[in-house]
Amino acid sequence: MPDDVRSIAKIPDSDLFEADEHAWIAEQTAAIAVGDWDRLDRPNLIEFLNDMAKRDRRELQSRLTVLLQHLLKVRFQPEKLTLSWVRTILTQQQTIRAIVEDIPSLGQQAQAFADRAYPDAVRRAARETRLPAGTFPATCPWTVAEALAFDTPEPAKRPGR
Repeated sequence: MPDDVRSIAKIPDSDLFEADEHAWIAEQTAAIAVGDWDRLDRPNLIEFLNDMAKRDRRELQSRLTVLLQHLLKVRFQPEKLTLSWVRTILTQQQTIRAIVEDIPSLGQQAQAFADRAYPDAVRRAARETRLPAGTFPATCPWTVAEALAFDTPEPAKRPGR
């Protein structure tokens, strides 16, 4: 066991989890690495792993919401397209691709996440465009693959710019 983990190991695992999550992770990893199953802080380890999975699902849904919101804005107000919208779309596409490549099981569920994200994307797009929410399709008009493949047009040049 590394020296820094050995000195921390004197703190009970449940207290270490509360005091220093990174040190607790190092302790848990060290215990797993040597097969010291009795040293595992099982209740907190289960909670931590469940929280990680929830965080990843929330991240994917949040990114899909923002991507779909901006695709709706481009589709319904293309004349207002800005470089900021383009950057947002490209950033969300890149991050979503990374998530689904790194976590294949989330990638398999991505369309369900997009379908759940779509109503919030409509609400946000309606607010930003000042168009009635009923202007937008009732269901998501893109598959995740289409949303990730969407290539934005160039923003129109504004007078004086």
